Amino acid sequence: MSAKIATRLWDRGKVYKGDEYIASVVYALEITQEIVDGVEQQDTTGQIRVVEGKRNLGEEGTLIMQLSDGRIWEFLVSIDMGSSVYKVLGANRTGPMSKSLS
Repeated sequence: MSAKIATRLWDRGKVYKGDEYIASVVYALEITQEIVDGVEQQDTTGQIRVVEGKRNLGEEGTLIMQLSDGRIWEFLVSIDMGSSVYKVLGANRTGPMSKSLS
C-alpha cells in the first residue's frame, strides 16, 4: 500500500541539543502514514531553515524541535543544502520533556 500524506506543518520553532537552546528555525514538515502488515506506520520528513542561532546543525546528531503549537519532535538533519537549510530525517514525536523548553 502506498503512503498517504496525513498532515503538513509549517511555522517557526526552536531547536535544542538536549536541554540547550541552539537555534530558531522555520520548518516545513510532511507526516505520511501507511499500513504495513496491518500496522500503521508514520514517517515525518521535511526541511528546516535556521533563522537565528547556531547555523551548523549537521554535526549535532539527534536534535529536539519544539513546534509553534508546543509539540516536541526528535529529529536528525542531513548536510546543509545551502543558506542554512537542512533536510529533516527520521523525525519522531516525543512525550513531554523533563524540563520546560522555552
